[in-house]
This record gives sequence, structure tokens and C-alpha cells, in this order.
Amino acid sequence: MNKRKSLFGWWLFPALSVCLVLCQACQSPTEKRAVKESLSVHVQPLRYAKLFSMKKHDGYTRIEVFSSSHEKRTPAMRYLLVPRGAAIPRHDSDERVVRVPLGNVTCESGFQVALLELIGASDAIAGVSGEVRVGQDWIHRKIDDGSIAVTGLMRSMNMEKLVSVNPDMVFINTSAAGSDIPAKLGSYGLLPGLFSASLEDHPLGALEWIRFMGAFFGRDSLAAAIFSEKERAYLQVQEKARGLHERPTVIAGYMRKGTWSTMGSSNWFVAMLDHAGADYLFRDQELDRGHMLSGEVAMEKGAEADFWLNTHSRVSTMPELLSEDLRYQAFRSVREGRVYNNNNRCFSNGRSSFWDAGMTEPHLILADLITIFHPELMPGHKLYYYRKLE
Repeated sequence: MNKRKSLFGWWLFPALSVCLVLCQACQSPTEKRAVKESLSVHVQPLRYAKLFSMKKHDGYTRIEVFSSSHEKRTPAMRYLLVPRGAAIPRHDSDERVVRVPLGNVTCESGFQVALLELIGASDAIAGVSGEVRVGQDWIHRKIDDGSIAVTGLMRSMNMEKLVSVNPDMVFINTSAAGSDIPAKLGSYGLLPGLFSASLEDHPLGALEWIRFMGAFFGRDSLAAAIFSEKERAYLQVQEKARGLHERPTVIAGYMRKGTWSTMGSSNWFVAMLDHAGADYLFRDQELDRGHMLSGEVAMEKGAEADFWLNTHSRVSTMPELLSEDLRYQAFRSVREGRVYNNNNRCFSNGRSSFWDAGMTEPHLILADLITIFHPELMPGHKLYYYRKLE
């Protein structure tokens, strides 16, 4: 009996070996590459961000950027990050090869600038969209002395200027994904860097795009460490408002030409209101033309809301607010003095730093919001990004 088992084992091993060799021989080059890469790939876990992914391979990185958080989604842009001087691995035709670290870039928003500041890569900024979307004073000084170019925004991009700057990457917001802007940049030999942070569903998801930036500048570890520190700070503040049963109602935005602009009330900000223990009254409203809401609906909700946030950026006092529209006098928040604007800290050009530096400090914004809605939970905290309209 033992002899029969021995003979069977002797026959089975070489037979399996032959089958394995035959199977490998039948694989296509793509399949062989996929098998080989699957042994070395390491998915970089993202804790909150849903609109980009990172996979580390031996010596290079693959990044995909999405323009929607729906489950069935296809990448709006795919990048293959390869260190300078290294051989370019085989890749798909729709992958954009990017030599890293990037040498010089252009930015569309002050938030992008703020992230580069955090990872120590702000020297790479060779151009920005202009002074409206970017508030940092040092950027404006460099615009004035000509060392940073003004390249224009979206469809008003100055392609000739961009070509003269010749950046390694042109960072643009996701809203451009459905337009001809990426293709237009490509036709000029420019590489679009699609940036979807503002569409994230969680404030820490928006901040986690620091890891996206870190990958392009070879500062992955630094970016991950900074994010972890800020995540810890945010969660500590969030814990103070967890499990509240008394939740005030809140609206955000302002009336503009007969319609209500909720600009700035992105999903991540609405989530932050929830974390601060408040209920956003526009959460379930159908928004027309982007962030515009029916004026009638807005006035109805405004009349009943306990708090009103993020009024027009120019407004700092209640008289200034009422000069915009006298109908605001019907708002409960106005009558009872519970109106707050997010322009307590501004750059020299008047732009609120809330949208630039503030998005990199979500724990401070959250602390402000909890102080506004539930001051007893934040004793001693002084409003940092928000001001009360007196």
C-alpha cells in the first residue's frame, strides 16, 4: 500500500509542474504583467478620501482621480508616477506618465497652495489662476514682482502664458473633468492635474488630498504624518459634540439676484455641521445650476432656522447684512442675533482664509461651529475663522 502511494506521488508532482508551465505559457503578456505586479503592489489605504486612489508598486505609483463618489465609477484621470531617471514601466495608453518629484506647477485655488505649503513644496508654484481664488499674501507679492504668473481660471485660462511657464503639471478642479479643458491643455503639451478635494463627503476627506500632493512631490511620508496629526485633532474636537439630542437648525449662504447661493456648502461642510451637532435645513433640497437654490424656498427656511452661517463674504456687521436685503429681518436668526460669517480672518485682498488655510485646519473650524451651536461644550474657545455679526 505504501509503495502504491509513493508511486502515485512520484507521478503527480511532475504532472502538476507540466500543467503549471503550460498555464503560464498560455497567459497573455498583459495577464503575465498583472500577475507579476499583483505580487508587489501595495494599496495605500485612504481613510476618508473617496475621489482618488493610490497604489504603490516597486519603484513607481499609480494614482486614479474620480469626479464622482458613486460606486460604479470610472477614473476621470489616471497617473503613473515614475521617479526621474528611472525606466518607465509598461502601462496602459490612458495613463499619464508623470516624472516625480514635480519641478514646477500652477495652482487654481488657495487650498492647493496651502497644501503645498504644508509639505514644503510651495517653491514649485510658478503660476496661479489669479488673485481672486488664491488669497495668500506672499503669492500676491510674487505676482506683483513677476515671479509668479497669472494663468487664468477654467475657460479663461491663458494657454500662451501657461506654455511660457511650462509647468510639469497644471492643477485644475474636478469641475473641469466634464469639459474640454483637460484635452485643451493636452493639445498644448500641458499635463492636467485633476483635483477633486472640494467634492469629498467628509472634511478629513478633503484634507486627505495632502497625500495626493505628497505623492507628486516625493513627500509621501511627510504628507501622511501631517494628515494623521490633523485627523487626531479633528476627532478629539468632534468627540465633544457626539450624541447630542438638542440640535439647532442652520442655513448657509445668501441671496443673489433672486436666488439663494449655497456656494461653499459642499458635502464636506454639511458633514461638519452634523459633527458640530446641528441640522442643515438645505440638506435635502434640489439645487439648480450648481449651488443655487430657489429664493422662495430659502426665505421660507431662513425664517425658521435657529442659525445662519456663511453670509456674503463682504458682510461683517448686521447693518451691512440688512443693507443687502431687508427681507432678512424676517429671519429668526437675525431677530435673535445668531448670524455668523466665516470671514474673521482675511488676506490683504479681502479673501477669507477659511477657504485656503482653513480647509487645512478643519479641527479649528469644527471648534468654532461647536462653540456657536453649543458654547457650553467649548469653554474658553475664541472664534477663530468665524465672527458673530453684531
